[in-house]
Amino acid sequence: MTRALMLVLGCLLAMSGVWFRSFWLSEWGPITFIFLVWLTMSVVFGWKGKGKPYSIRFGLICGSGIALTFLATFYINSYVGIGLLLALIYLGVRTKFFERRWAE
Repeated sequence: MTRALMLVLGCLLAMSGVWFRSFWLSEWGPITFIFLVWLTMSVVFGWKGKGKPYSIRFGLICGSGIALTFLATFYINSYVGIGLLLALIYLGVRTKFFERRWAE
């Protein structure tokens, strides 16, 4: 059931990219894309699984980091975005942020 839902959602997203091409290429397109990525990643990373508590803080931290790297990639330079992503991952590993999350 979940796979079918994800397939339908993916097809709808692909169709919206084609139908609303002029919007995605306008000045509001990248900002909207980054907002949707932030929102989606915050929900996905915050969800631990069935029957486990939802972690809003972890989801917002991970979603904000990914959105920040997209902002840097779109508006500064792709190398700056990649460097920022690697720096955030290094910082998360160094502070054992991810290990504490999965140890719970």
